[in-house]
Amino acid sequence: MKPIYAKPPLGSRAAFQVRKDYFDVLDTKWHYHSEYELAYINYPHGKRIAGNSIATFEGGDLVFYGPNLPHAWSHEPVAEEQKGYNKGLLYDAIVVHFSESCFGESFFAIPEMSAIQAILKKSTRGLLVHGTSRKRIAQWMTQLVDDTGSKRVILLLQILEELSTSKEYGLLSSAGYWDNLNDHDAVRMSSIYEYIIQNFTKEIALEEIATQAHISPSAFCRYFKARTKRTLKEFVNDLRINYACQLLEENRHSITQICFEAGFNNISNFNRRFKEIKGITPQQYRTNILGIYHK
Repeated sequence: MKPIYAKPPLGSRAAFQVRKDYFDVLDTKWHYHSEYELAYINYPHGKRIAGNSIATFEGGDLVFYGPNLPHAWSHEPVAEEQKGYNKGLLYDAIVVHFSESCFGESFFAIPEMSAIQAILKKSTRGLLVHGTSRKRIAQWMTQLVDDTGSKRVILLLQILEELSTSKEYGLLSSAGYWDNLNDHDAVRMSSIYEYIIQNFTKEIALEEIATQAHISPSAFCRYFKARTKRTLKEFVNDLRINYACQLLEENRHSITQICFEAGFNNISNFNRRFKEIKGITPQQYRTNILGIYHK
């Protein structure tokens, strides 16, 4: 699952690109690009990877990604009657790509755009949109597919305005996850990241992951921290805790079960690491989330 640098094929006369894709089974490659991306995934149940965030979603997914944040979606096993296999293209995704200079080099830098500029900066971590804002933006994205000319420009600005004033979103990835990589780094880091994603719930041996980067273990430690601003242990713990948060939100397993499923060896270590990263215990996190959902 190596990330692919994907250059959205903007039309020669288009300021930004909008497309609607139809599919039976959700499965996109892990990729990144220099454009911002708004994506509405109309799919019943799947998995989303965004930077160092791994989570499942239900009932559709609406996200806003900043430039160069690796991301992907894939299907999760569902009941036989829900599967799209051999039943035609039942599902769709609306995707918008635009650059910061799509309306001119300094358009988003003018004072009137300060709130939108702030949300563009936040999008470098990936935004998961929910609530009323999600419904509004999904409707406007559907209109974007059919509209032309200035109507498209107005709708995109309307979407960005909604994001800039809304509180109905969460940040997905850690800050500074994928900073300042050249082409050579991107290839090497993709190999490292692929290995981590496949093994983060197990014990990761430094010697084995260093082999993926074709460098010595000591050189790997320096290289990895320089690129991610974290040690390997910190990075893996971030992934495990993010994954544990998703399992806590699903409320299908006990905290002890989640501890081991997320890759921790004992419950005391899990509780300690969780509180270090999230500021509260797993039980407090679950209580808070259930309180929000049941309001």
